[in-house]
Formats: sequence, C-alpha cells, structure tokens
Amino acid sequence: MAAKKYYAVKKGKSVGVFSTWEECKAAVEGYSGAEYKGFATRLEAEQYLGLWQNTASGHAEVAGTQAGCAQAAAAQFGDMQESDNVNHKGRLLAYVDGSYDDSLKKYAFGCVFILEDGTIYTECGNGDNPQSLQHRNVTGEMLGAMYAVKTAMLNGFSSLEICYDYQGLEKWVTGEWRTKTELTSKYAAAMREWSRNITLIFTKVAAHTNVKFNELADKTAKRGLTEANGVPKVRKLEELDKYIEAEWSRNGTDSIK
Repeated sequence: MAAKKYYAVKKGKSVGVFSTWEECKAAVEGYSGAEYKGFATRLEAEQYLGLWQNTASGHAEVAGTQAGCAQAAAAQFGDMQESDNVNHKGRLLAYVDGSYDDSLKKYAFGCVFILEDGTIYTECGNGDNPQSLQHRNVTGEMLGAMYAVKTAMLNGFSSLEICYDYQGLEKWVTGEWRTKTELTSKYAAAMREWSRNITLIFTKVAAHTNVKFNELADKTAKRGLTEANGVPKVRKLEELDKYIEAEWSRNGTDSIK
C-alpha cells in the first residue's frame, strides 16, 4: 500500500491540500464535522476537493472551467463561514486581463478583485522587457494572473478563483498546453509552486461578451498601458483603487477612487 503523502481537508479550520499529517491535524482538530482524507498523490487529493475532474479520455483537467466547480467552490466557501474557529479569509475572486500597444512597445495587465461582501478593488501594471514583448498582450495576461495569486496570498486568502479569457493561463499550468518559451515555462512553474500554498480555481470567461467584470479588467489593463509605472508592489487590498459600481451604472464607464 502506498504511503499517504498528501492530506486533503474539505471541511476544517483550514481547507486545501497539506503535505504532512501535522498540518492536516492542525486544520481539523477541534472542528466539528471535519472532512479529510489521505492520498498517495497530490492530484488525487485535489480531485477529492473537486478541483479536478476526469474527462472521457481519462485525463484529469481543472474543474474550474465547469459550472459545477464554481458551485462547489461557493459551497466550500460557505462551509468555511459556518464556524467561528475559521482563521483565514476563504476565497478571493479575481478577473484578470492583458493588453498591448505596439506604438508604445508596452504590455500591461489589469486585475479586478471582488470580496465576498461585494467590495471591489482594481490594480494595473505594465512593462517593456524586450524578451517579454514577443508575447504581446499574453505577457500582460500572465502578469495579471501572477499578481492576483501574490495578492491573494499576501491578504491571507486560502483560495483564489481566477476568471480569465485566454486559455493559456490555465492550460500551461495544468500541462494541457506545452510551454514552448522561457517566459511561459517560468509562468507555469511559478503558478504550480504557489498552488502548494493556496488553492487555485480557473474559470474561463468568453472574451468581449459584455461580462461586466471581465470588461472592467480589460479597461483596467488598457489604463495600465499609459497610467502605470511598471509592475506595482503587491499590497493589501484596502490600499488598492476602490471601484464604485454606482458610478459605473450612471456613467457607463468604470469609476475608480
């Protein structure tokens, strides 16, 4: 029998995949109704949490692309709210997008962060690294996803749902797409490494279909081309620009304070 190297906690003080029994025990001890299980591989542990699913061909893929996974994530978030013993912030929702302007020779990213109470923050950044310019707006897409992960971790969230419109953001991480350049390889490696500390859920959004916050991420990325000064330092959410939805409804444009 294979030794159990990974422990998946579905309900507990903390949820996610842990690599030691001590971490798992700390997450479930004293929590009424805790649900957890040990596995030989990390993939099996993540499948238990509903983060992956098996396709007809037998391959595993991120379930965040399916509506059912979004519901599972929401249910998991609800479970975390039930106990006063919860010592983390649960799930953060982020829409990310990238942009590129050939005349400026710059790429940029835009992030829209949405809290469970409806509060919305935005952030953008840009760059002009010669090696990164070859990927044009895709470089911005990758930067946006990476910035979102780092922001979620800094702010103490246990999971992050990344809503995106470029498939590579997810498929390079899962291995469904082979990374062919140094930049995409570094992106995939970083995201996989960070996923050891935070649960990542990928949700595909159709581009330019008037999905409100995806459009806001697009506008924020475009704003980053001219208004940002490089890639900003990762900060607490309350230090970012706050989005006022009422002014969006009235003016038909994004309003930032």
